[in-house]
Amino acid sequence: MKPLPRILTIIPPPRQWEPARVDRKAFEIATLTKAVGIDVVSIPEVIEEKSRGERTVPYKLKVDNAYFGRLLRKYNPDLTIILNKVVPVMSREEFERWLEEHSGEYQHLVLVGGESSRIQYPGYNPIEAAPIAARYMKHLYGITIFHRRNEARRLLEKTRAGIRAFFSQIIFDLCHVRETLEEYHYLARQEGVKPARIYISIAPISRVKDLDFIKWLGVMIPYELEKRFRENPDRMESLSLEVIRGLVQEISGWDYDLGINMEHVMLNNLHLAGYALHRINEIFEGK
Repeated sequence: MKPLPRILTIIPPPRQWEPARVDRKAFEIATLTKAVGIDVVSIPEVIEEKSRGERTVPYKLKVDNAYFGRLLRKYNPDLTIILNKVVPVMSREEFERWLEEHSGEYQHLVLVGGESSRIQYPGYNPIEAAPIAARYMKHLYGITIFHRRNEARRLLEKTRAGIRAFFSQIIFDLCHVRETLEEYHYLARQEGVKPARIYISIAPISRVKDLDFIKWLGVMIPYELEKRFRENPDRMESLSLEVIRGLVQEISGWDYDLGINMEHVMLNNLHLAGYALHRINEIFEGK
Protein backbone atom coordinates (compact mmCIF):
# COMPACT_ATOMS: atom_id res chain seq x y z
CA MET A 1 0.00 0.00 0.00
CA LYS A 2 1.50 3.30 -1.09
CA PRO A 3 1.88 5.99 1.60
CA LEU A 4 -0.03 9.17 0.86
CA PRO A 5 1.21 12.66 1.77
CA ARG A 6 -0.55 13.93 4.89
CA ILE A 7 -1.59 17.39 6.07
CA LEU A 8 -3.19 18.45 9.34
CA THR A 9 -5.73 21.27 9.24
CA ILE A 10 -5.81 23.30 12.44
CA ILE A 11 -8.59 25.67 13.51
CA PRO A 12 -7.09 28.77 15.20
CA PRO A 13 -8.21 29.28 18.81
CA PRO A 14 -10.80 31.92 19.74
CA ARG A 15 -9.60 35.51 19.75
CA GLN A 16 -11.08 35.97 23.23
CA TRP A 17 -8.44 33.69 24.74
CA GLU A 18 -5.64 35.23 26.73
CA PRO A 19 -2.33 35.45 24.77
CA ALA A 20 -0.67 32.93 27.08
CA ARG A 21 -3.41 30.39 26.40
CA VAL A 22 -3.11 30.91 22.64
CA ASP A 23 0.65 30.38 22.93
CA ARG A 24 0.15 27.16 24.90
CA LYS A 25 -2.25 25.88 22.23
CA ALA A 26 0.38 26.58 19.56
CA PHE A 27 2.94 24.65 21.63
CA GLU A 28 0.47 21.78 22.06
CA ILE A 29 -0.22 21.56 18.33
CA ALA A 30 3.44 21.87 17.35
CA THR A 31 4.27 19.04 19.77
CA LEU A 32 1.49 16.94 18.27
CA THR A 33 2.81 17.43 14.73
CA LYS A 34 6.20 16.14 15.79
CA ALA A 35 4.66 13.12 17.50
CA VAL A 36 2.69 12.00 14.42
CA GLY A 37 5.26 12.99 11.79
CA ILE A 38 3.34 15.87 10.24
CA ASP A 39 5.39 18.61 8.60
CA VAL A 40 2.61 20.50 6.78
CA VAL A 41 -0.22 22.32 8.57
CA SER A 42 -3.11 24.14 6.94
CA ILE A 43 -4.78 26.96 8.88
CA PRO A 44 -8.23 28.13 7.72
CA GLU A 45 -9.55 31.65 7.95
CA VAL A 46 -12.77 31.18 9.91
CA ILE A 47 -15.43 33.73 9.05
CA GLU A 48 -19.06 33.95 10.11
CA GLU A 49 -21.32 32.21 7.58
CA LYS A 50 -24.91 33.38 7.40
CA SER A 51 -26.46 31.58 4.43
CA ARG A 52 -26.67 28.12 6.08
CA GLY A 53 -29.26 29.05 8.66
CA GLU A 54 -28.84 29.04 12.43
CA ARG A 55 -25.49 27.64 13.55
CA THR A 56 -25.44 24.55 15.75
CA VAL A 57 -22.33 25.98 17.46
CA PRO A 58 -22.04 29.71 18.25
CA TYR A 59 -19.57 31.61 16.08
CA LYS A 60 -16.48 32.98 17.81
CA LEU A 61 -13.89 35.23 16.22
CA LYS A 62 -10.65 33.31 15.73
CA VAL A 63 -7.02 34.35 16.09
CA ASP A 64 -5.56 35.54 12.77
CA ASN A 65 -4.27 32.48 10.93
CA ALA A 66 -1.03 34.14 9.79
CA TYR A 67 -0.25 35.09 13.39
CA PHE A 68 -1.06 31.59 14.62
CA GLY A 69 1.14 30.05 11.92
CA ARG A 70 3.99 32.18 13.24
CA LEU A 71 3.41 30.77 16.73
CA LEU A 72 3.39 27.19 15.44
CA ARG A 73 6.71 27.67 13.70
CA LYS A 74 8.16 29.11 16.88
CA TYR A 75 7.76 25.66 18.43
CA ASN A 76 8.30 23.58 15.27
CA PRO A 77 10.46 25.53 12.78
CA ASP A 78 10.30 22.66 10.28
CA LEU A 79 6.57 23.14 9.66
CA THR A 80 5.30 24.29 6.29
CA ILE A 81 2.27 26.51 6.90
CA ILE A 82 -0.55 26.74 4.36
CA LEU A 83 -2.70 29.81 4.93
CA ASN A 84 -6.34 29.81 3.82
CA LYS A 85 -7.91 33.03 2.57
CA VAL A 86 -11.58 33.66 1.78
CA VAL A 87 -10.89 35.93 -1.16
CA PRO A 88 -14.34 37.15 -2.33
CA VAL A 89 -15.13 38.96 0.93
CA MET A 90 -12.18 41.35 0.51
CA SER A 91 -12.00 44.13 -2.01
CA ARG A 92 -9.51 43.45 -4.78
CA GLU A 93 -7.19 46.12 -3.46
CA GLU A 94 -7.31 44.66 0.06
CA PHE A 95 -6.48 41.21 -1.27
CA GLU A 96 -3.39 42.42 -3.09
CA ARG A 97 -2.25 44.36 -0.04
CA TRP A 98 -2.71 41.22 2.06
CA LEU A 99 -0.64 39.18 -0.42
CA GLU A 100 2.14 41.74 -0.40
CA GLU A 101 2.15 41.86 3.40
CA HIS A 102 2.36 38.08 3.90
CA SER A 103 4.33 36.80 0.91
CA GLY A 104 7.66 37.39 2.61
CA GLU A 105 6.72 34.94 5.36
CA TYR A 106 4.39 32.48 3.61
CA GLN A 107 4.40 30.86 0.18
CA HIS A 108 1.49 28.40 0.44
CA LEU A 109 -2.06 29.71 0.03
CA VAL A 110 -5.53 28.15 -0.27
CA LEU A 111 -7.90 30.34 -2.28
CA VAL A 112 -11.32 29.84 -0.70
CA GLY A 113 -14.53 30.95 -2.40
CA GLY A 114 -17.64 32.48 -0.89
CA GLU A 115 -20.22 30.55 1.08
CA SER A 116 -22.95 30.99 -1.55
CA SER A 117 -23.11 31.74 -5.27
CA ARG A 118 -26.24 33.76 -4.54
CA ILE A 119 -24.26 36.40 -2.66
CA GLN A 120 -22.63 39.25 -4.55
CA TYR A 121 -19.14 39.76 -3.16
CA PRO A 122 -16.78 42.73 -3.61
CA GLY A 123 -13.68 40.67 -4.38
CA TYR A 124 -12.25 38.03 -6.69
CA ASN A 125 -13.50 34.50 -7.03
CA PRO A 126 -10.73 31.85 -6.74
CA ILE A 127 -10.20 31.55 -10.50
CA GLU A 128 -9.81 35.32 -10.85
CA ALA A 129 -7.60 35.45 -7.75
CA ALA A 130 -5.17 32.71 -8.84
CA PRO A 131 -3.06 34.68 -11.35
CA ILE A 132 -2.93 37.62 -8.93
CA ALA A 133 -1.85 35.40 -6.03
CA ALA A 134 0.74 33.65 -8.21
CA ARG A 135 2.72 36.90 -8.36
CA TYR A 136 3.28 36.63 -4.62
CA MET A 137 2.87 32.97 -3.59
CA LYS A 138 4.61 29.94 -5.13
CA HIS A 139 2.07 27.28 -4.13
CA LEU A 140 -1.65 27.77 -4.71
CA TYR A 141 -4.41 25.45 -3.51
CA GLY A 142 -8.15 25.35 -4.04
CA ILE A 143 -11.24 23.70 -2.58
CA THR A 144 -13.27 20.90 -4.16
CA ILE A 145 -16.69 19.57 -3.15
CA PHE A 146 -17.14 16.21 -4.83
CA HIS A 147 -20.94 16.15 -4.82
CA ARG A 148 -21.24 19.64 -6.34
CA ARG A 149 -22.69 19.79 -9.84
CA ASN A 150 -20.10 20.00 -12.66
CA GLU A 151 -17.30 19.69 -10.10
CA ALA A 152 -14.86 18.03 -12.52
CA ARG A 153 -15.16 20.98 -14.88
CA ARG A 154 -14.67 23.39 -11.97
CA LEU A 155 -11.50 21.52 -11.01
CA LEU A 156 -10.18 21.77 -14.54
CA GLU A 157 -10.89 25.51 -14.75
CA LYS A 158 -9.12 26.14 -11.45
CA THR A 159 -6.18 23.98 -12.51
CA ARG A 160 -5.84 25.95 -15.73
CA ALA A 161 -5.87 29.15 -13.66
CA GLY A 162 -2.73 27.99 -11.83
CA ILE A 163 -4.03 26.09 -8.80
CA ARG A 164 -1.79 23.05 -8.31
CA ALA A 165 -3.48 21.16 -5.45
CA PHE A 166 -6.91 20.95 -3.86
CA PHE A 167 -8.43 20.20 -0.47
CA SER A 168 -11.72 18.36 -0.59
CA GLN A 169 -14.64 19.02 1.68
CA ILE A 170 -14.71 16.45 4.51
CA ILE A 171 -16.03 13.09 3.34
CA PHE A 172 -17.50 10.10 5.15
CA ASP A 173 -17.90 7.88 2.12
CA LEU A 174 -16.54 7.69 -1.42
CA CYS A 175 -19.82 8.38 -3.20
CA HIS A 176 -19.10 10.97 -5.93
CA VAL A 177 -15.34 10.88 -5.25
CA ARG A 178 -14.17 8.34 -7.84
CA GLU A 179 -16.68 9.62 -10.39
CA THR A 180 -15.44 13.20 -10.05
CA LEU A 181 -11.78 12.15 -10.16
CA GLU A 182 -12.29 10.04 -13.28
CA GLU A 183 -14.08 12.84 -15.10
CA TYR A 184 -11.51 15.43 -14.00
CA HIS A 185 -8.59 13.32 -15.22
CA TYR A 186 -10.40 12.60 -18.49
CA LEU A 187 -11.04 16.31 -19.10
CA ALA A 188 -7.45 17.15 -18.18
CA ARG A 189 -6.08 14.60 -20.68
CA GLN A 190 -8.39 15.96 -23.37
CA GLU A 191 -7.02 19.48 -22.88
CA GLY A 192 -3.39 18.56 -22.19
CA VAL A 193 -3.49 19.78 -18.59
CA LYS A 194 -1.63 18.04 -15.77
CA PRO A 195 -4.13 17.08 -13.06
CA ALA A 196 -3.53 18.61 -9.65
CA ARG A 197 -3.04 16.63 -6.45
CA ILE A 198 -6.20 16.35 -4.38
CA TYR A 199 -6.06 16.02 -0.62
CA ILE A 200 -9.02 13.98 0.60
CA SER A 201 -10.28 15.58 3.81
CA ILE A 202 -11.37 13.35 6.68
CA ALA A 203 -12.24 14.05 10.30
CA PRO A 204 -12.99 12.04 13.43
CA ILE A 205 -16.00 12.88 15.58
CA SER A 206 -16.72 12.04 19.20
CA ARG A 207 -20.07 13.67 20.03
CA VAL A 208 -23.50 14.17 18.51
CA LYS A 209 -22.69 17.89 18.68
CA ASP A 210 -19.78 17.30 16.28
CA LEU A 211 -22.06 15.43 13.89
CA ASP A 212 -24.65 18.20 13.90
CA PHE A 213 -22.02 20.86 13.24
CA ILE A 214 -20.38 18.95 10.41
CA LYS A 215 -23.77 18.54 8.77
CA TRP A 216 -24.41 22.28 9.21
CA LEU A 217 -21.15 22.89 7.33
CA GLY A 218 -22.65 21.05 4.35
CA VAL A 219 -20.79 17.75 4.74
CA MET A 220 -22.73 14.78 3.36
CA ILE A 221 -23.03 11.77 5.66
CA PRO A 222 -24.73 8.59 4.40
CA TYR A 223 -28.05 7.97 6.10
CA GLU A 224 -27.12 4.54 7.49
CA LEU A 225 -23.82 5.80 8.86
CA GLU A 226 -25.46 8.80 10.51
CA LYS A 227 -28.00 6.45 12.04
CA ARG A 228 -25.21 4.27 13.48
CA PHE A 229 -23.54 7.33 14.97
CA ARG A 230 -26.72 8.59 16.60
CA GLU A 231 -27.71 5.18 17.92
CA ASN A 232 -24.25 4.65 19.44
CA PRO A 233 -23.23 7.98 21.01
CA ASP A 234 -20.75 6.23 23.32
CA ARG A 235 -19.01 4.63 20.33
CA MET A 236 -18.87 7.59 17.96
CA GLU A 237 -15.13 7.99 18.37
CA SER A 238 -14.30 4.37 17.53
CA LEU A 239 -16.88 4.25 14.72
CA SER A 240 -15.43 7.37 13.09
CA LEU A 241 -11.93 5.88 13.31
CA GLU A 242 -13.22 2.74 11.59
CA VAL A 243 -14.67 4.90 8.80
CA ILE A 244 -11.39 6.79 8.41
CA ARG A 245 -9.38 3.57 8.23
CA GLY A 246 -11.66 2.19 5.53
CA LEU A 247 -11.50 5.35 3.45
CA VAL A 248 -7.71 5.56 3.64
CA GLN A 249 -7.24 1.91 2.73
CA GLU A 250 -9.52 2.32 -0.28
CA ILE A 251 -8.04 5.49 -1.75
CA SER A 252 -4.48 4.27 -1.18
CA GLY A 253 -5.06 1.78 -3.98
CA TRP A 254 -6.30 4.36 -6.48
CA ASP A 255 -4.13 5.44 -9.37
CA TYR A 256 -4.47 9.17 -8.81
CA ASP A 257 -2.26 11.82 -7.22
CA LEU A 258 -3.95 11.95 -3.83
CA GLY A 259 -3.11 13.02 -0.31
CA ILE A 260 -4.85 13.01 3.07
CA ASN A 261 -5.98 16.12 4.93
CA MET A 262 -6.91 15.42 8.54
CA GLU A 263 -9.26 17.93 10.13
CA HIS A 264 -10.43 18.19 13.73
CA VAL A 265 -13.27 20.71 13.13
CA MET A 266 -13.88 21.19 16.88
CA LEU A 267 -11.06 22.04 19.31
CA ASN A 268 -12.06 19.16 21.57
CA ASN A 269 -11.20 16.69 18.78
CA LEU A 270 -7.64 17.91 18.18
CA HIS A 271 -5.94 15.00 19.94
CA LEU A 272 -8.40 12.54 18.43
CA ALA A 273 -7.34 13.81 14.99
CA GLY A 274 -3.72 13.30 16.02
CA TYR A 275 -4.52 9.76 17.11
CA ALA A 276 -6.29 9.14 13.79
CA LEU A 277 -3.11 10.23 11.99
CA HIS A 278 -1.13 7.79 14.12
CA ARG A 279 -3.50 5.00 13.10
CA ILE A 280 -3.11 6.00 9.45
CA ASN A 281 0.65 5.80 9.82
CA GLU A 282 0.16 2.23 11.06
CA ILE A 283 -1.81 1.38 7.91
CA PHE A 284 1.08 2.47 5.70
CA GLU A 285 3.52 0.57 7.90
CA GLY A 286 1.49 -2.60 7.38
CA LYS A 287 0.25 -2.90 10.96
